[in-house]
Amino acid sequence: MEASELAVFMLAACGFGALLFYTGSPVVRVVTSIFARRALMGIAMGVTAVLIIRSPFGKRSGAHFNPAITLTYFLLGKVSGWDTVFYIASQFVGGALAVLIAARLLDGSLSDPSVNYVVTVPKAHGMTAAFAAEIFMAALLMTAVLRTSNSPRLASYTSYIVGALVAIYIFLFSSISGFSINPARTVSSGIVAGIWTGLWIYFTAPLLGMIAAAGIYLRSVGSRQVYCAKLDHDTDQPCPFFCRFAELKSTFVVILFLSVGAPSLLAQPRAHVSGLECPGITVSSLSSAVDFYTHVLAFRNVSEHEVAGESYEELEGVFGARMKVARLELGEECLELTEYLAPRGREIPPDSRSNDLWFQHIAIVVSDMDKAYAWLRAQHVRYVSSGPQQLPNWNKNAAGISAFYFKDPDGHALEVIHFPDDKGQIKWHRKTETLFLGIDHTAIVVADIERSMRFYRDLLNFKVVGSSENYGTQQEHLSNVFGAHLMIVSLRSDAGPGMELLQYLAPASGRPIPLDMGANDLVYWQTRLVVTDLETFVATLRSSGSHIVASGVVSLPNAELGFKKALLLKDPDGHSMELIQR
Repeated sequence: MEASELAVFMLAACGFGALLFYTGSPVVRVVTSIFARRALMGIAMGVTAVLIIRSPFGKRSGAHFNPAITLTYFLLGKVSGWDTVFYIASQFVGGALAVLIAARLLDGSLSDPSVNYVVTVPKAHGMTAAFAAEIFMAALLMTAVLRTSNSPRLASYTSYIVGALVAIYIFLFSSISGFSINPARTVSSGIVAGIWTGLWIYFTAPLLGMIAAAGIYLRSVGSRQVYCAKLDHDTDQPCPFFCRFAELKSTFVVILFLSVGAPSLLAQPRAHVSGLECPGITVSSLSSAVDFYTHVLAFRNVSEHEVAGESYEELEGVFGARMKVARLELGEECLELTEYLAPRGREIPPDSRSNDLWFQHIAIVVSDMDKAYAWLRAQHVRYVSSGPQQLPNWNKNAAGISAFYFKDPDGHALEVIHFPDDKGQIKWHRKTETLFLGIDHTAIVVADIERSMRFYRDLLNFKVVGSSENYGTQQEHLSNVFGAHLMIVSLRSDAGPGMELLQYLAPASGRPIPLDMGANDLVYWQTRLVVTDLETFVATLRSSGSHIVASGVVSLPNAELGFKKALLLKDPDGHSMELIQR
């Protein structure tokens, strides 16, 4: 894609260059002013740049088509090392091939001294002036890109601003440096023309200018304000970079609400999910499960109830249900354990793997991974991971995080996780002697992360707070799945722990959730979400075609479990969400 983008740019440069400057061109005879023709060239190439950036290829690759831009984003930590190598190689190859093709198509007009393969060389003002011009143009371009692409109000205009700068640069600076600010663009013409005058300028000045601009930007706003390396970010296209653009989109929604919608909307509160309260699991023996979680993982048992009746049967979709329910707490978070006294459900399939779609776990934060692992070993827990794994430094969004998967007595997957200083919530970094701190998130395996995002982000109002693409030996041994390659999106609501969506890009052999899975089966997980107005929210759910287990909102007048109304909802993969209203 990057090769084709610079190829198109160079084909356009050669074509418009021959049309506007070749002495035998009819346009030259009609438009005699060199300034007018230079302005037309600027407009033509500016429009070309906009079209490339906004093309499907440009939206997918990020539309750098310039090694200096790619290297700058690499130094900003947004592009991986290997992507940087492949991007730059593609840019050089694509540009050179385009000029070779143009030379064949345009015959002698491109090689004529008046066009000279649109080479970029210092003009009459000399090398110093060309060097200064290239640094200035590169710095201004990168400043404009960073300021606009990382602004919730201006991000959608980045391509047009780049196009305008290209047009202005060609008009003002092509008579000084030839206008390059792109080493691959200079080499593309130079290879065919055999002209390398001042080559060092076009390799050093663009990179120095862009790096300087990036450094000034970081000093003024901080590294967190670089969200992605794309010039035009289409959320419908997958992103190859270390991307946090979804956070910028969320920021824009907040700004738009505060500046435009707040006055009218505040008068009409909208029903919404206000927090993730509590993940829950079905256990075979409540007393044994409580003993494990309180003695091994330091949870506190804060309440136990036994419930039955038609309301609970309807809510859970289990006829004749009688349940014992315990609420456990760790730090500020909770976990709910449910034993079905009747009817008893099925055990977790013994061959369950981390990439099966019924996989769900909670991530328990620990203050010291070595101590936590030693303690769990002493308690003879059942392993999932081969041992604690620390994610590698190349994975910028997850680098330094260490984790270990294991199982509770019923076979439910659990994770202990430790965050380095630059990751995780502030509360996980407070000085403490406590080993097990709380629940950071619950994670579920999904088949299609974009489809799940439409459910959790667009329907249930979760906010995207991070993403990463995990693969390699550490991830394989963490999941204990050979060849594991995951796309991960982290979500949070207004309160409570977060939720992670895990899509296994490979191996794609994970099994779907059984259609007959019931709330009394031990493989069953249920995530409780708090809703401000459940009756109103049901209308939104029904209009979206969501799978509601019961016929509607179920009333629980005694509120034994802490809520009076509830609804069981299935996500696109069959994971259960219990929506409650207190």
